[in-house]
Amino acid sequence: MRLSEEKIKAAIQHSDLDIRQMAIRYFSASYSADPSIMPLVIKAVETFGRQDAYHLIGYSRDLPQTAQTIAWIIDELNNEESNRHENYVFNLSMVLVQADPALLLPRESDILEARHILRFLRTSIVERLQMLSWDEATCWQELEEFCEAGKDEKYVNDVNLGYANQIVEALSRYGNVCEPKVRERLAVTLDDYSHHPMKWLEPLLIRLAGQTNLESVVPQIVAKLHDDADLVSQECAEALTRIGTPAVVHAIAEAFPTAERHFRIYASGVLENIHSDLVVETCLKLFHEEKDKFIRNELANALLSQFAYDTIEPVRQYLIGKKLDFEGKDLQGRLLETCTLMGERFPEYDEWLATEKSEEAEHWKSVQELEDDPAGLIKYALEKLAGKKIEDIPKPQLSLPSASGLAFPHQQASKQKVGRNELCPCGSGKKFKKCCLSRN
Repeated sequence: MRLSEEKIKAAIQHSDLDIRQMAIRYFSASYSADPSIMPLVIKAVETFGRQDAYHLIGYSRDLPQTAQTIAWIIDELNNEESNRHENYVFNLSMVLVQADPALLLPRESDILEARHILRFLRTSIVERLQMLSWDEATCWQELEEFCEAGKDEKYVNDVNLGYANQIVEALSRYGNVCEPKVRERLAVTLDDYSHHPMKWLEPLLIRLAGQTNLESVVPQIVAKLHDDADLVSQECAEALTRIGTPAVVHAIAEAFPTAERHFRIYASGVLENIHSDLVVETCLKLFHEEKDKFIRNELANALLSQFAYDTIEPVRQYLIGKKLDFEGKDLQGRLLETCTLMGERFPEYDEWLATEKSEEAEHWKSVQELEDDPAGLIKYALEKLAGKKIEDIPKPQLSLPSASGLAFPHQQASKQKVGRNELCPCGSGKKFKKCCLSRN
């Protein structure tokens, strides 16, 4: 049995910021269509203040907005004090950038003239409003021209994917009418994606399938997830999450046990963000069968994201008696937060919570002491990530042949990749795996 969504909504007003964030993310990461969530976020901001409110607003980008919530955001962007709070006006602006443009149109001038609206985001808002007038044929033409123009570009940062995503959004308004073209074009496979518009068209079509909830395309999307290409995989994960039906869960469950490691990593993220009893059952089975430690951690996170009572004990048993590395401590913290939100307890709860608070206090003390010592801060960060002293971290042994002996094999041109640890292409400033990848 899973915790009711009404109780998860109530946690958006919890006194602990981390619990508030967890509750909001439950809805935003699954692309919830519930319009009652954003008003609860606004209430939390007004109750607990704006000092750390950028966390809550940042997680609200994918929540549905209303005329009332748009009005509140505009008022906040006009508030003289708003830009004094870290990242607050940026995330408020980003909520507008991702909100339904039909809601923005009546307030266009108010938005563009708001005191703290970020100038570089105004263009995106104007473009999205202009695209409201595009018919289906215009959308397809613009999308194909974009991909043709970028076919010779090699890297994600060499093309304006943000603009292409806006075209996809405009096209998604035509819903199932797009299905035949999407199915037909996703059936295309190439040995070499260099200098071909499909390099960009393929991930954009996958994105379109997700935004139009094309369940019939699920087998094709799952097949594409086997490709080791981060941009395509990111779009596959988001699309499968948006579609979110039992067909998605069954398709992942069937492919997961024998799939490549990268498939299992991304698929674990999809299971984390789809919430159902079927996902609980599927994740429990995969969790007990999985041998890879990192992926087991990912599946454990997926289990906890369901707020299901019968997932707590398996994760607890997995953590007991282990010397926890960085990922393990993160999972332990997730278990504690989940149980706090659910009102559940386990034998080690108080001990683990006290240890976590003590370690967090010690961490911030160390950071403050090293504030004026960049080299020391880097060393400290490396030791935290590795879980050991810097002198105990083995140095890589490099053995390279002479330059004359180097022979580079011919490699098939791959689809564009965004590394999990690179900065997210959305511009949030977060690592990709903690931003757009984690939302899928």
